[in-house]
Amino acid sequence: MESQSGRKIAVSLVVLLMIVPLNVVHEMGHAFVCDIYEQEYSISLSLFGRSNVVCQGNNLNRTLYGAAGGLSVMAVSLALLLMPAIRNNVGIRIGLVSIVSVSFVNAIMEGFFFNFYNGNLFVSELGLLSVLLLVFVGQWISIIQNK
Repeated sequence: MESQSGRKIAVSLVVLLMIVPLNVVHEMGHAFVCDIYEQEYSISLSLFGRSNVVCQGNNLNRTLYGAAGGLSVMAVSLALLLMPAIRNNVGIRIGLVSIVSVSFVNAIMEGFFFNFYNGNLFVSELGLLSVLLLVFVGQWISIIQNK
């Protein structure tokens, strides 16, 4: 029984690593808004540095643009959770719910507090990491306590 629990925790940690490829989805969300507003844009992706989308021009809804990255990741993650094989796997579900939660907070931060988010990236990223870890650990604590 112990090895099964360990395997589930390992799977949920591996799912958290999906944050790296979901970074592309996040930036594509911003690019999509630029495209809707017919703005030229450039995408810069980085594995360990800062990825971003730069829209040429200011003729777009800044709130929508900021929130689009997190909302895109939420949409992909929630779509994955709709699949029974994924939803019924505790480890995968915990990892994806953690990603959905941090993506929601990210959408709020980038959408409504865009200047603060970009002006205080270290603090913003630290806050997002805290949300991710709290949700992740909170779910595992809840499962362990209910056994």
